Amino acid sequence: MSVTEQQRDKLVERLFGAGLGMAEVLTVYLGDTLGLYRALRDHGAMTAPEPAKEAGILPRYAREWLEQQAAAGILTIDDASAAPDERRYQLPEGHVEPLLDPESPYSIAAFCKSFVAVAGVMPEVVAAFRSGGPVPWDSYSRDMVEAQGDFNRPWLVASFGTEYLPSIPDLHERLSNGAKVADVACGVGWAAISLARAYPNVTVDGYDLDEYSIEIARRNAAEAGVADRVTFEARDAADPTLKGAYDFATVIEAIHDLSQPVAVLGAIHEMLKPGGTLMVADERTEDAFTAPASETERLFYAYIVLCCLPSAMDDPSSAATAPSCARIRSSATRRRRGSTRSRSCRSSTTSSASTGSTASLLR
Repeated sequence: MSVTEQQRDKLVERLFGAGLGMAEVLTVYLGDTLGLYRALRDHGAMTAPEPAKEAGILPRYAREWLEQQAAAGILTIDDASAAPDERRYQLPEGHVEPLLDPESPYSIAAFCKSFVAVAGVMPEVVAAFRSGGPVPWDSYSRDMVEAQGDFNRPWLVASFGTEYLPSIPDLHERLSNGAKVADVACGVGWAAISLARAYPNVTVDGYDLDEYSIEIARRNAAEAGVADRVTFEARDAADPTLKGAYDFATVIEAIHDLSQPVAVLGAIHEMLKPGGTLMVADERTEDAFTAPASETERLFYAYIVLCCLPSAMDDPSSAATAPSCARIRSSATRRRRGSTRSRSCRSSTTSSASTGSTASLLR
């Protein structure tokens, strides 16, 4: 077999596998969104009519989905030779955590949801490539907002306030004694909530321009029991009335998505009191472009092409930042802001699905 034929066969095999994987991602989305996995977790082995009743869907649809999930090895079946409505399907114990625990470092449902959101706007992405225009963030639907929040939730809930911040002694002391904190581009609020849980004396104000994110953030804070110390507003953090109001500010996985990152960092600088501190956490990318790249870098580039860049282009003057240049841009913005001190600390998690992040302190 020639080199060309080997390349051909390898590409076809790879894309077939990727297509099969995407098809299964879509069916996982169905199980997650419709509550089918939850029904199987709560009730154990079930025949097709039973989860259909729990989820409020047509039994015929439930049967086909259950058969597909068993064929894919996501569910198990007790007797494949039984009549269709008599087969009993079960969610394996080892699959419960990845599919149904949003705070687990192994949570994977949000990852699946994000690509469903992207798939839904592909005609708009094609049109944007041709016209040079944007795909507004709102076009990606509420699924993308929820997915992004849940994607960061495990490490923020488990580690942000209990490991990351306590590892910085002077900041830990300041937060322990009571501080006013701004969470800029707060999304659905998990950083602010984690801060409030870890430091009972702080108050946190979260700001984001996305109304739906703020709606979810307020609900999350209420459910976490910290709504008395954590507030969320759909508001521009550059509001001059916020000048000098905060001891500490955070920007979690947002700088690379902002159309004007330098301007935002300048606005946060104005929000801080003298001696205040900003923590920026963003994607942990490679130091330089490489090809072929690691799986993590390939994932980042997929998000860049399909979502980050098209949504950033909604601002005609956008800097069009992307995760692949986050570290370089962070260095450049520090220089342009005239920051006198910075500290960078790499993070990692145990999740095979997690990409990790890089956190920098600017003072």
